[in-house]
Amino acid sequence: MKKTVYIIRDDVNHPKEIIDPVMAQVFDPQQWEVVLTDRARDLIENGATMELAVFFTNGRPEGETNLTDEEQRQIVSKVSSGMGIMFIHAGLVLIEPDSPFYTELNSGRFVEHSPVHVPVTNTPALSFKHPITEGIEAFVASDEHYYCQLDAARTDIILFSTSRYVTAAGGWAHKVGAGRVVALTPGHTTDALANPQMIQLMRNGAGWAIGLN
Repeated sequence: MKKTVYIIRDDVNHPKEIIDPVMAQVFDPQQWEVVLTDRARDLIENGATMELAVFFTNGRPEGETNLTDEEQRQIVSKVSSGMGIMFIHAGLVLIEPDSPFYTELNSGRFVEHSPVHVPVTNTPALSFKHPITEGIEAFVASDEHYYCQLDAARTDIILFSTSRYVTAAGGWAHKVGAGRVVALTPGHTTDALANPQMIQLMRNGAGWAIGLN
């Protein structure tokens, strides 16, 4: 039976024209029912059942407000009950330090990025083996290098990203109740998002988030 994934993407800086073709490579249509949207509220408003949600943006189209704490908690509850969730690149934006998405769910949040696109080397953690990084080799891509606040006591760092500016956490993963959370910071450019290693990271992350590996 197919698994359902809701992919939240498409804003002025992260257009669907870059993201959607890559998602077609990540999610095999024989195995996944893919729902594409630009609204995070679709996760809680339409009553749909899904195995996985993926945030490529904050899911707030023009004219909509940020998710309230209560709305965030509804998504946290879905994860605690068994839904997997992945935050990729700009999906980490607009997570406040006192918000449920940070304190109860993701344990990480965007703070700043490099002023220009730079070569970023993404390297799996050598001292910590994880199914998401199984078979992944270090890769370099021109990207917008993200620097994130991370509560490392509540998650496992699985990837490091290094540019001329800094070395930062590039990926982390952990369980929340019966659900699983994955975060990956690369992905602003086609060079980064469509890199074969990044595609495999997202495949592995999706599988792990729903308990397949």
